[in-house]
Amino acid sequence: MRTIFVTSLKVGSVRKVEFEIGFEEVDGIVGVGGGRVLDFGKVLATEINVPFISIPSTASHDGIASPIASFRERGKPISISTDPPAAVLADITIIRNSPIRLVRSGYGDLISNVTAVKDWKLARDVVGEEYNEVAASMAEMPANLMLSSADMLDLKVIKHLEMLVRGLILSGVAISLAGSSRPASGAEHKFSHALDYLGYGEGLHGEQVAIGTIIMEYLHEKRYGVGNWELLKMSLEKIRAPTTAKEIGLTKEQIVEALIYAKKIRRKRYTILDEVEDKEEFKIALEKTKVA
Repeated sequence: MRTIFVTSLKVGSVRKVEFEIGFEEVDGIVGVGGGRVLDFGKVLATEINVPFISIPSTASHDGIASPIASFRERGKPISISTDPPAAVLADITIIRNSPIRLVRSGYGDLISNVTAVKDWKLARDVVGEEYNEVAASMAEMPANLMLSSADMLDLKVIKHLEMLVRGLILSGVAISLAGSSRPASGAEHKFSHALDYLGYGEGLHGEQVAIGTIIMEYLHEKRYGVGNWELLKMSLEKIRAPTTAKEIGLTKEQIVEALIYAKKIRRKRYTILDEVEDKEEFKIALEKTKVA
């Protein structure tokens, strides 16, 4: 058995390890740790065509079970398609003792499925995009289940933490089922990617996505009467996750710029952002939701 310590999440680092083990008999890759380790392991296992076992040490996003790895090259985020993990072994006791900020970030990533699915339905209705009801339900159901318990939510309680971890795993499976990240990535993820590209703020992925979710839920509710941005925001406040720009080092101007920039990301993926033509609507959304 060979142990590899992941210190750099770069494609070149994966290639180096792939070369080093090229003449060895490898039956599988086991990743134990946070997102960096798991993403490294997913790419390596896919490259050498062996099963990958995911053993997360925290629950900060749905990458613990998804067929997508997130890397940074030259300071910019890139996504790499991989094979999904063959299994996910999540020890709730270990995750419970991980930094609470990471777990809160995981909750933000999970509830973003609510607006991601709304965007997917919108794309189906407006531009005729193919829609998978089973994958959408698989992604949306655990998010709505947690939102239904929003007034008593406590991520230090084993029951609630199990719900979160199961939800993140289901989210990853939904992505595999759909053959794309559509069930779990809509306008709110475009917004988060825009912040990354622009280099704004100091938020974790799930924190950025959560704030984006509040904004996009407001836009869906305003335009189509479907959604409840106040419930989303309340649930985040309940677990003490960031709900304002200031909390993750952003100004109102930076958020507006990121929202405009987000419209240029993955143009083929139709979202609620494509229906906003005036940046004044973004400013109103930020004021109404008190995000900025």
